[in-house]
Amino acid sequence: MQKKLLIVDGLNLIRRIYAALEIEKDTVRRIERTQGTSIDTLARLIKQFTPTHAIVVFDSSGKTWRHDIFPEYKLGRVPMDDALLDALPSFAKMFRFNGIVSLRLTGWEADDIIATLAVKASTQNIKSYIVSTDKGFSQLLSHPEILQYDCFAKIGYDRVWAEEKYGVLCEQLGDYWALVGDTTNRIPGVMGVGPKTALKIMEKENTIENIYQNLSLFTDKQQQMLKGFYEQCLLSRKLVSLKCDVEVGIRLSQLVYPCKTPENNQKEISS
Repeated sequence: MQKKLLIVDGLNLIRRIYAALEIEKDTVRRIERTQGTSIDTLARLIKQFTPTHAIVVFDSSGKTWRHDIFPEYKLGRVPMDDALLDALPSFAKMFRFNGIVSLRLTGWEADDIIATLAVKASTQNIKSYIVSTDKGFSQLLSHPEILQYDCFAKIGYDRVWAEEKYGVLCEQLGDYWALVGDTTNRIPGVMGVGPKTALKIMEKENTIENIYQNLSLFTDKQQQMLKGFYEQCLLSRKLVSLKCDVEVGIRLSQLVYPCKTPENNQKEISS
């Protein structure tokens, strides 16, 4: 039987469930309902994917390397409610009680940790199912052993889906997003360049370096748009690209589902 790793984007799951329960005005009750729904959702995912290994990954609460090189990163995003933030450790304990390891590493976003775990698993012929609505994971779908699943829309994503949606190969998404930007995370693109224009540009040259080395291939209008944005594009590509080499300090054997003892979860959210 092939090993299967279920990787859940913890805050992506919890915050969406919490937002959907805004009609509940009692904060304590709202958090309790969010916890209950989160566990129910994880139970359905376990039943659906029958993983041999499972983990819930959380974002670090502080700044990350992206903030260090681009202070405006995610600037203006609506902050998490204080009550929900304070309750996150209890979510991790609840997940562990139900047999699923929780992981948070100081200074790292969940995206980079998830990417590292999934890519590392793929090198061992382990299929990974990333549960998240974050479009950034589309760049990982070039790996045949990595799939993404939106548990709210109940839709699975693979390489074919991603390349049909964006019009470029998964491996080219970093360059594509460097041109169009990522408004969700406040990452700028080239002013005036939207998805259609970006695709026309990438039909001729598909990397930022090649685009700027061969500007004469483009129309006068395109050249005018691109002029002066080279360094910005390089920075934006770096910001949108997921790191796959994070030192997570955890072994696959520690992610066996269900985890048998608390010792299997030394890197829980409180670390």
